[in-house]
Amino acid sequence: MGQKVIATARNIDRIRDIEQAGAAVMTVDVTWSPEKLKEVATSAIGTYGRVDYLINNAGYPCQGAIEEVSHQETYDVFSTNVFGVLNVTRSFLPHFRERRSGGIVIISSISSRQYFPGITIYSATKAAVSMIGEGLKDEVEALGIKVLTVDLGVFKTSAFKRDTNLKKAAQVIPDYKPINDRYDEIREILMGNEPNDPKLGVLRIIEVITQSGMAAGRVVPVRIPLGKDAKEPLINNCHDIIEEVEGWSNIISSTGY
Repeated sequence: MGQKVIATARNIDRIRDIEQAGAAVMTVDVTWSPEKLKEVATSAIGTYGRVDYLINNAGYPCQGAIEEVSHQETYDVFSTNVFGVLNVTRSFLPHFRERRSGGIVIISSISSRQYFPGITIYSATKAAVSMIGEGLKDEVEALGIKVLTVDLGVFKTSAFKRDTNLKKAAQVIPDYKPINDRYDEIREILMGNEPNDPKLGVLRIIEVITQSGMAAGRVVPVRIPLGKDAKEPLINNCHDIIEEVEGWSNIISSTGY
């Protein structure tokens, strides 16, 4: 699509193929200090003279029941998945505000809306960044900055490979074995059989944030699910919420003066 790209990773060797395709690459760890991330933003802006779009895509899951995942493991996941998004975004916002243009994409997950056994902590981080995205859009839209939050379905990536991205809680509590077994079963079924093409996923995200292609002439949504497996769970979740609210409406409405 003719875009100039700056790709980042903690281990730059993992994105050498992107560099060979013509992108600029930078070593970045989103858990770095806010001050260092501001330096990263300055360097990135200097690469091509400006940055038009920021894609917040860093994140990883930690498998385990809530009791199994330690305070430190929880903090580490939130540091990458939530605080990383906040600090990287804050680093680029002055540039976007100054230009009164630009776009920010926050990659979330359908697990922010739908419970998956064994990764509640991960789901909590994605629910957090989704709300951050919704609030950010309201805060900066009047400044000419577009914000899009994407709840991804399951795409053919390395997300389910334990040796590359998925971490597991160090503590194992036998009572929670059924929950972890359920996640392992789902992971084994999906690994290699992911229903969505990441290239098409990237294309759709670009089209929506740039209002081109299939999204030409359309307003950038606040938050959108993406993936052939993402629509039905969201609709079912909405139905469940409505059913629960209606079923408990007498209690819900019972506290007014």
